[in-house]
Amino acid sequence: MPVVLSVLVPGTGHLLLGQRRRGWVLFVLFLVLMCCIWPLRLPRFVLVMNLIALIWLVLSLHAGFSTFLSQNAISERKLSKLWLLAVSALALIWIKLLLTPLLLLSGFQVLEFNSSSMQSTLVKGDQFIADKDYYRHRAVARGDLIVLRKKDFLTVKRVIALAGDTISGEKRNILLNGQPITEPFIQHTLSPGSNPELDTFGPFTIPTGKYFVMGDNRDVSFDSRRPDFGLLDAADIVGKPLYIYGFLKRGRTSRKLR
Repeated sequence: MPVVLSVLVPGTGHLLLGQRRRGWVLFVLFLVLMCCIWPLRLPRFVLVMNLIALIWLVLSLHAGFSTFLSQNAISERKLSKLWLLAVSALALIWIKLLLTPLLLLSGFQVLEFNSSSMQSTLVKGDQFIADKDYYRHRAVARGDLIVLRKKDFLTVKRVIALAGDTISGEKRNILLNGQPITEPFIQHTLSPGSNPELDTFGPFTIPTGKYFVMGDNRDVSFDSRRPDFGLLDAADIVGKPLYIYGFLKRGRTSRKLR
């Protein structure tokens, strides 16, 4: 039992074994780590989030292994070394289970992208961290990636035009207030003319409280170019996607979203 407690909450196992100094040191370090998530909200930075996950794992493993060795030394019954494998597995599983509710508590959300409309910025299966509080103190800007709610589903689009802007498309070239804009992030997966209603549209002038959004994969995105999607209301913006988080899905690497 002390080993399991040490993995779940570093320091508690040592306290049960009477190792008060080491137990309190580990417990305080664990509390500091939790404070980095909330209320400090440091997971908004991809590097810090990776460090939090790594330090948490190391702290749990150290606490579990050292408790195992201490309990082994004072007990007449030798513990199986299979406990070492069990401690490692428990630490990984526990961190994954606890991380999501902790992120929710601090205003972040773990989302999975299940569309091809944002390639190659986001591909199907990418898991990413979104900050739900981002736009409470910031204005939406052109070029921002946003998480939005449309027709009861969450997705990601890019803001192309704001209130007062006039936007149009001419054979895949986007004109904003009469001037062509540079979009290094876009992708075309179909041949020109496959979707003429997406290649050429407008001009539209954006009213107050509305936004014109598009997907980065321009040939397949369901976005403001389509009448059944239309302009986005400010109230539909849920948050801002920050970065792909590789720790949450094997085979992915952490990467800031731009």
